[in-house]
Amino acid sequence: MSAVLTKQELTVKLLELLSRTDFAQEQSNKYVNRLLDPFKWEGVPYVEMEDGIYIVTIYERGMPMLEKKLKQTEMVIYWLLEDIIFTAVHVEMLRKYNVDNINTHLKYTNEVNQEMDQNVTNAFQQVGEPYLHWHQTGKRHVLESMKHK
Repeated sequence: MSAVLTKQELTVKLLELLSRTDFAQEQSNKYVNRLLDPFKWEGVPYVEMEDGIYIVTIYERGMPMLEKKLKQTEMVIYWLLEDIIFTAVHVEMLRKYNVDNINTHLKYTNEVNQEMDQNVTNAFQQVGEPYLHWHQTGKRHVLESMKHK
């Protein structure tokens, strides 16, 4: 996949990949459709396209805190999948332990963290390659820490 996709094409691809997981379609739709939302949620990677490249931006407190320019569509899809899958797993854990992280809080014990990690890995196993390999090798950290060229 080399051509730059539109936001709509990215959402279709993400939904197709997420349909392989155990996440409810409604849940996947909610997280994927953030790409089209004009409001920028904190810590969420957003994608714009310009001159044949992707510009991925993460906002904190309404300000861009990280901006990366990428040419590889698969890498952008992976980065978005990392965020969506982690968010979906985290929300499932909040429901499982009957907490909302506003009034009641999830205790991030070693066991809870391991369960979250395992659930994220399971989702990537369902999505498949190359995304599973990139997840297992920490590619998100590399993307979020690499120097802009």
